Amino acid sequence: MSLSLLLTEDNWQGFDQAWGQLMLEGDPIDDLLQTLEMVAAKRRMPRCLPLVKEHAGLLAENDRHDEAARLLGAALVGGGSPSELVGSLIENAVEAWGQEVWWEGYSELARLVPGTPDPRGAWRDLDKMMAFQSGTIIFHPAGWGLGEVTGVDVGSLEIAIRFQSGRTDRFPLKSAVEIFDIIDEEDLRAQWLRDPDGLKKRLKKEPLEILKSIVQRAGGSIGSIAIRNSLLQIGVTGNSWTSWWRKARLLAENSEWFRLTGAGQKIEVRLLRRAADPAEDVCRQLQQLPGLGAALTRVRELLVGGAVDSGVEKAALEVLEGMTADERQPEAHRLSAWLLLRDRQHQTPEALLMYLQEAAEEEVPALATEAPALWARFQALPTVREQERCADLLREVLGEERWLAEAATHLQHAAPGMVKPLTDALIADGRGQVLVGHYASLLARPLRSPAVLIALAKVVEEARMEGELPTPPQRAQALIELGVYLFESKRGNPRLQRAHARLVDLLCKGDEPLLRRLLHQAAASTLRAARTSIQRGIDDQIDSVLTDVAVEFAPEIFRSEGRPFWEEDTIWTTTSGLRKRESELRELREVKIPANREAIARAASYGDLSENSEWEQAIEEQRQLTEQASEIEKELRRSSLLSHALIPDQTVCPGSRVSYREIDSGVQRQIMLLGPWDTERENAVSYNAPLARGMLGLHPGQTASIELPSGTVTIEVLEVTEAEVD
Repeated sequence: MSLSLLLTEDNWQGFDQAWGQLMLEGDPIDDLLQTLEMVAAKRRMPRCLPLVKEHAGLLAENDRHDEAARLLGAALVGGGSPSELVGSLIENAVEAWGQEVWWEGYSELARLVPGTPDPRGAWRDLDKMMAFQSGTIIFHPAGWGLGEVTGVDVGSLEIAIRFQSGRTDRFPLKSAVEIFDIIDEEDLRAQWLRDPDGLKKRLKKEPLEILKSIVQRAGGSIGSIAIRNSLLQIGVTGNSWTSWWRKARLLAENSEWFRLTGAGQKIEVRLLRRAADPAEDVCRQLQQLPGLGAALTRVRELLVGGAVDSGVEKAALEVLEGMTADERQPEAHRLSAWLLLRDRQHQTPEALLMYLQEAAEEEVPALATEAPALWARFQALPTVREQERCADLLREVLGEERWLAEAATHLQHAAPGMVKPLTDALIADGRGQVLVGHYASLLARPLRSPAVLIALAKVVEEARMEGELPTPPQRAQALIELGVYLFESKRGNPRLQRAHARLVDLLCKGDEPLLRRLLHQAAASTLRAARTSIQRGIDDQIDSVLTDVAVEFAPEIFRSEGRPFWEEDTIWTTTSGLRKRESELRELREVKIPANREAIARAASYGDLSENSEWEQAIEEQRQLTEQASEIEKELRRSSLLSHALIPDQTVCPGSRVSYREIDSGVQRQIMLLGPWDTERENAVSYNAPLARGMLGLHPGQTASIELPSGTVTIEVLEVTEAEVD
């Protein structure tokens, strides 16, 4: 048995015997030196001093003075008595390295001499100096990062270093000892410096070996945040980190040599000295979590990818099933856990059936707007995918004879994910008119059940079902009202966000958008009311379709709106200008902001953020980029296409081409008044520019004095035509 394993188990008798055997066999002491670090951590070095001195004596007798010195030095640094160790340490060091050309300079610089006031510091410094050789990998925590020693000048006591960034420099040996960490060749950072492409392949093919290396370097135990920081130092960030950690964690949980405890962002990974049962470890971990919700999340993570050991899966599901029996756990968590058990065990848990049957037997509420108990429990499930399974559960709980009748009666109370399977089943059973009835009812109260209304609108309108329905314009007005509500309320609510996206697709997609069909040849009063409804805010696609319909069938409503269209709080632009601005936003979101995140991560890896100019610059750039993206998003929400505007005849306005004469000079010029994102076009001027703003509303033959940055100019409008604004 290894020395480190005996030490971990506090088997000191066995530890002493194994050490004695090592001395007799004369094997190398590398593992012993690492074990002495563990002895130091346990503060038990004084009890080991007799063995240290005996072993050092045997090594010296066999002319292994360098090993004797390192053994004594490790004991000294680990807490051994200087009075018992320093004399022998210096003697063996002189015997081992006294003839080396560097010895005199190094030993004086480190002050490893008889009577030194700090023998531990002296040995640490000398040991580090000896480690500085050509090819040694170093790390500068305060900013320069990784580098490699390219030369050692013994005469001047300096070393040359080439950093990963390409920078090269020379440092006094004493300064190098103080500011640089020496990186072992097995360290991932050393591999990243030597062979970055090879390390990338290892990260993909050997995630567990990479994790093992990190845990071993941390002394056998490390938290997930520290693991992430270790990967950050070798350029693994964002999605790359998430993907790697998911794989490595799953493999570790199925390994007999790892133990994982904790949850979420605070997982502790420990490398075991003996093989353990992964199933027992998973059970222990789940039982230590704060509640069913955390355990459910943990089990889902465990089952991702299907690579989990069958014994581990069985044990995890048994713990989860036991936790569902606790009625103090939230209803949503219990239902989600039961559904997970149902999927993995291929049968419905008896406890789930009883729970739902109890709800089915409760009295139906007197108010039609209040969901019956069974349907309320289905609504408690948080995800659409889980809700979809409830259609089958409804059949299982109520039986073949009752379930469709129940669905037909209470469809308006269905959870969003249940609507499609239930409507499909009702149509297949010849109950399509039931859907028309529910659709008509919800149109009168469009905000009551948005997901159900949208699903029914898709079925009824696309199939063009007939029945007692409101008129097409009335249906359009109800759906527009729902669109305004969802546009205002969807932020931070995933369910409403999904409903909003589906409503926009329903109303605006296809060769003949549903909104256009419902409003075909609608009265001007109806279109005016619709435009009034959307003033609180609505998705641009709905606004665009509605504007197109209004321009085609009732353009007079624009003329009667009082003020010129360019005075509205709208940014008017061409299609190409809009695409240009959208492209700028994509560039920010997909290129510049991700690049800035990587810059922040790199700067953070340098450490000592208080004096890190790269960090400060990256953080300032983050603020600027975020503000810029937010501003463009606001502008795009206010934008409308000039092709949708009703351009008045013979009037200077956005979307017009103007010929004018400067009265004082007699010079004639021609410009196009377009949007602020269209100025790359030849002769194009933003309608917000001082010259254009001074002309707005003028007609041919009229004059105006316009204040420009260069002074006042008086112009006469000669001709106004409509510009090409596609």
